[in-house]
Amino acid sequence: MAALWKTCQQCLRYGFSNVSIYTSITAVNVISKRNFKAHWVAPTLRELKRRKVIEDDRNGGPKIFHRSTFLEWNYDAEIFAFSNRLGEKFNDLSLRAALTHKSYIERETARLSDIGVESNLQFQDNEALSQKGGELLSKFINGYLRAVFTQVPEELIRAMHDFLTSNPTLETVARHIGLGDLMLCADFPCKTETYVKSFKAIVAALAESSGEERARIFVQDLVVTQLYGQDVNELWNPVDPVGNLTAILKREGKAEPEFRLIRQAGSNSILGVYYVGLYSDKNFISEGAGESLEVAKEMAAREALKKFFRTEDSMRALPFGRQLKNIQSKIAQLENQPNIPLSEWISEKVMSAVH
Repeated sequence: MAALWKTCQQCLRYGFSNVSIYTSITAVNVISKRNFKAHWVAPTLRELKRRKVIEDDRNGGPKIFHRSTFLEWNYDAEIFAFSNRLGEKFNDLSLRAALTHKSYIERETARLSDIGVESNLQFQDNEALSQKGGELLSKFINGYLRAVFTQVPEELIRAMHDFLTSNPTLETVARHIGLGDLMLCADFPCKTETYVKSFKAIVAALAESSGEERARIFVQDLVVTQLYGQDVNELWNPVDPVGNLTAILKREGKAEPEFRLIRQAGSNSILGVYYVGLYSDKNFISEGAGESLEVAKEMAAREALKKFFRTEDSMRALPFGRQLKNIQSKIAQLENQPNIPLSEWISEKVMSAVH
């Protein structure tokens, strides 16, 4: 209040001209601006979006364009990058032939004929390479499985082989290495059979270019690794586990399997569980659990077969890469030497075959 009274006295004594009661403000030039779009822009964008949604629904999803439709596409550069990305040395003609399908040659020949141009295409399709690659692929996979799973019967080897050479597995591998953008074929998006045929042809082309040793390692690194995360016991479903176990014990001179109820819970409910132990010559072999005694017996027999074949859940991880360096020669030897079949399987015969 005292300061305000003093200011008022000064104003009355000297006038208002010498006293400034306003804060100085620096002038800034401001130009007002308004973003303007024509009235037709928003409705047009909405209409284009509506048409795109209808087209996607009609085609089952957004339309996919082949990589070759882009302006910067260079097939020669893509072929060079593909071989270097895999770290393999391919013969250029073999690699191009492995990626060229018969349907592509037929389509191009028909297109040139329609416009009146004589077709003299110097293309080689991958039919022969695909057939040869399928044989090499099967041989390499069998050799690896027999060298690693030394105590399993040939039936389980065959089941794992069929899983690794199935169309879904090979298509997954082919997609992951980028074959979809490099294959020359009439169908797009490419079919599963097209991916499989191209991948088999790639294996044959690599064997011709760098030798079977490099092709064998290539298959081990890309195809056999698909067993990771798979329970190999689920790939093979024996019809009669108890009967198979009884036959094995009989061939080894042991007593028939004896099942004993170890414990049970909730037997009077729909969630009952039974634990059954499997014995032979009063020696405990395995145990299994199930919602009934029959199921528990079957599970106990399956667990016993896992122990015999060394495919338990606690089995060692599969070897790859440098771990296989010392046994590559053994893998090559076992490619045409099958394991003992289940009908003849006994521990002594398996151990003698391993050593």
